[in-house]
Amino acid sequence: MNPRIMIVEDERIVALDLKHSLEFLGYQAVGVHASGEDAIAHIPTQQPDLVLMDINLGPGMDGTEAALVINAEHKVPIVFLTAYAEEKTLSRAERSMPYGYLLKPYELRELDATLRMALARRQAELEVEHAEERLRLAMDAAALGVWEWDPQSDDFQWQGHLEGILGGRPRFLRGEQDAFLDFIHEEDRPAVAAQLAENDVVSSTVRMRQPDGSLGWIELYAKRYAEHDRTRVIGVVRDVTERHRNEERLRQANVVFQTTGEGVLITDPQHRVIATNPAFSLLTGYAAEDIYGFDPDNFLHARRHSDHFYPRLLETRQGYWHGEVTCLRRDGTPFPAWEHVCAVRDERGELRNFIITFSDISEIRQAEEQINHLAYHDALTGLGNRHQLAARLDTELERAQLSRQPVAVMFIDLDGFKLVNDTLGHAAGDILLQTVARRIKGSLRRTDIAIRLGGDEFVVIVPDARRLEDYAALAEKLLEAVREVIELRDERLSISASIGIAVFPDNGTDSQTLLKSADNAMYDAKMRGRNRVAFYSPDMAERAHERMAMEQGLMQALKTDALHLHYQPVISLADGKLVGVEALLRWHHPELGQVPPARFIPVAEESGLIDRIGAWVLRQACRQALAWQQAGHPPLRMAVNVSVRQLAQDHLVENVAAVLAETGLAPECLELEITETAIQSIEHSRERLRQLKALGVMLAIDDFGTGFSSLSLLKHLPIDRIKIDRSFVMGLPDDGNDAAITQAIIALAQNLKMALTAEGIESPEQLTFLQRQGVEDAQGYLFSRPQPPQALESLLHTRQWQSMQ
Repeated sequence: MNPRIMIVEDERIVALDLKHSLEFLGYQAVGVHASGEDAIAHIPTQQPDLVLMDINLGPGMDGTEAALVINAEHKVPIVFLTAYAEEKTLSRAERSMPYGYLLKPYELRELDATLRMALARRQAELEVEHAEERLRLAMDAAALGVWEWDPQSDDFQWQGHLEGILGGRPRFLRGEQDAFLDFIHEEDRPAVAAQLAENDVVSSTVRMRQPDGSLGWIELYAKRYAEHDRTRVIGVVRDVTERHRNEERLRQANVVFQTTGEGVLITDPQHRVIATNPAFSLLTGYAAEDIYGFDPDNFLHARRHSDHFYPRLLETRQGYWHGEVTCLRRDGTPFPAWEHVCAVRDERGELRNFIITFSDISEIRQAEEQINHLAYHDALTGLGNRHQLAARLDTELERAQLSRQPVAVMFIDLDGFKLVNDTLGHAAGDILLQTVARRIKGSLRRTDIAIRLGGDEFVVIVPDARRLEDYAALAEKLLEAVREVIELRDERLSISASIGIAVFPDNGTDSQTLLKSADNAMYDAKMRGRNRVAFYSPDMAERAHERMAMEQGLMQALKTDALHLHYQPVISLADGKLVGVEALLRWHHPELGQVPPARFIPVAEESGLIDRIGAWVLRQACRQALAWQQAGHPPLRMAVNVSVRQLAQDHLVENVAAVLAETGLAPECLELEITETAIQSIEHSRERLRQLKALGVMLAIDDFGTGFSSLSLLKHLPIDRIKIDRSFVMGLPDDGNDAAITQAIIALAQNLKMALTAEGIESPEQLTFLQRQGVEDAQGYLFSRPQPPQALESLLHTRQWQSMQ
């Protein structure tokens, strides 16, 4: 296919001539644009292979500015075509790292040569990027822990899966607490220490103590390198516990093949099945003789592997692939499976077989669905609950902000429901609520969202309507549906509803404000006689003035050091010891007094001040953590929240590294808390988290369970800790839904070997429930409210929460 070239030139005649020249040379001109803004807008749809860019483009962006955006957001090569070559212009052009620079007038052969060289360079870069990605995937697939040891200083560095393999975080090789050798069984430890000290090459399989006290096995490979006057040992560790146990139990590889729970297929090089195991038949219903000689793509996979799959598999150095696929049972029933495909070669490198193993992951998907359903649906009516309201309304508001479209929130309250409950009983009241919920849902469009807030209160989120009349018409339709006669046992009754409507952005720019406005409007409807609709009518000038005052106040607070941090203790539920603190921002306004974070943080987010505030919070928290250590207190885990906007910054990792270097705080003492919503809304969040993890800091998911977590995403993220959201803890232990959700989150964290912290504990009953479920750490008003640092001195000295002694 001919290369696709986008032309950005504000002189139309020059642009048309350039288009004809490109087509004459055999290129495809996919677009001609007169401004940088227009070119940027059309990049996603026109998908050029290269952009030919003039520098001087008239009003608006010049070519170098547009090139910076295109390079950052789309990675499309830029070649400048301009009549200017003075030093200032060249300096501006250099910043966008162009692939070429042509001066007008030019010859066709110069243009052709420049374009060909630029395209060739881009192709080479893409190949390098793909190779690097394959290498990262290979390391992750092998589940290796890599370490390096300096014998002279006992300095021990590691990366990869070492911490997961050992169940701990080693800081030294030997002779200190948390040393690598301490994880090895005491009987094997002397031999390993001697080999590492004396041999140039170490290869050994040794026992280790796992976190639950049982014995495990690891393979240890190491090699000594001498460079100039420095000696170092580089090694690799892999967990072979399961393999070793299988060898001890089964004795023969054939027994492993026959008894494994995964389905196994062995094919010849032409992909024809030559062997299966019993698990395959159990999983699929196929007898072995039914599929001998057939290609698995013809009976097992719902979607065939592409024609390039096996050739690419053979080209990789590792020779294997794994991923999620949809498989079919003999009766045609589909099921999700995690599949591994491996090429087997002989000692000469000749292909002999392919081995396909797969496991049914239906239970994982069902658990994911169960957690989401329990977390986001009302058990009585099947509508969304308050958790779904918070998540979906925030999502719709973010989408509305981007599309500049209104969103309405309707607050519905039934008139006289308490009388029905008191007269006919709660069972009849439940039937009435279920009936009303069905009618509300049946009256809505596909894009509308119905929520039962609690009791007889409902909320409807209405996106994409264009006029207030549309909202009013839908509200009247809902009133009419609610008024229809309802059969309750031997009773026929009719009830009405009052509806309040608030519209984004006129009546609020955040979910809480919109809900409050809609609630106020609903009460206005009740006061005016019930069975009616009321729109919220705020004082826009007052609201605008308040927001501006808040933003100006935050800017002044940054200048005058009016912001300060309080710290809420994190307590170990095993022994009541203080194990960490969470840094929480506080602002004392000279006129408004103590301003709640929920009031000023959204303003900081919208105005962009959160970047400066977040950097200030991180620096202050790290300084305080180090100050406590320098005062003689043992190291504590310092938890600092990271906002969506901060996570989206390209320089976040650099900033965190700079603060750690500046303050001198050890990276393992810092825990960054990131919400699920932030992870899912930021492109490349997985790589950003890996970069942060590479610094040595700990990563936690805050408010877990409120952001539509995907378990398949979660297992690939380098997360150390899950924080159970206070909204689930609030109803413990009496609320069955909250208890079920909490237990599901705890089981998930334990299976993924992640630490757990519960937030918002306010009662001894909640504490007892969480202790029994195996939650490790907790924080909340039961232990302590957030306090200034000096107020925590007594707790820092005792390191013990008194009520658990």
